[in-house]
Amino acid sequence: MIEQIYQYGDQTQLKVKLNAERLLKELSQFNDNWSQYNELKPWIQRQGLCILNERGQTGPGPALNSIHEWNTKHNTNYTEFSFNKPTEVYKASTEIQNVFKDILPYSFRSHFLKLKPGGFFPPHRDHKGQNQNLFRLIIPIVNCNPSSTRFMIEDRTLHWEYGYMYVVNTTKLHTLFNCNTTKDSIWLVINASVCEQMVDFVNDNILIY
Repeated sequence: MIEQIYQYGDQTQLKVKLNAERLLKELSQFNDNWSQYNELKPWIQRQGLCILNERGQTGPGPALNSIHEWNTKHNTNYTEFSFNKPTEVYKASTEIQNVFKDILPYSFRSHFLKLKPGGFFPPHRDHKGQNQNLFRLIIPIVNCNPSSTRFMIEDRTLHWEYGYMYVVNTTKLHTLFNCNTTKDSIWLVINASVCEQMVDFVNDNILIY
């Protein structure tokens, strides 16, 4: 079924759009709620702000870490589907609610990702194996385009329109780096279920056929 979602390309722009400027104003009340992204690698300048997690409250925890590493360290058994409770960030933002209005039942671990200057994700894949049950929806918010910030799939640099939702094939080798010396790079990342409802959502919202 994932082929029905990725059939349009590695980066597919959808009609779904938020107002990035209005969103940032809504998020300003949570400036002190950002947490280290992957606390096992604190030297990498990354932070997260949860929209959907396992407890419905922002703060550090498994939703902002490698689930496998968290389960190993804490003897827990979380899966991606454990993270489906809206946090106060979701409840405080009409922009976020509008984005999720048609997909909330099929969305799981979701958060804002902030790369501080020098912050990065090294080359990696978000899935391996035969059965892929989640895929990534990404919305660029602030400082997401080259030459300041680069999101690359294999050897190709992606370009974005701010506020629009994209389907991104992150099963391919990809990397992200904020080389700006003063500005943060902010993204909204949604883990969505590979299901008939989300296939229909993607098909119904393709920006350009």
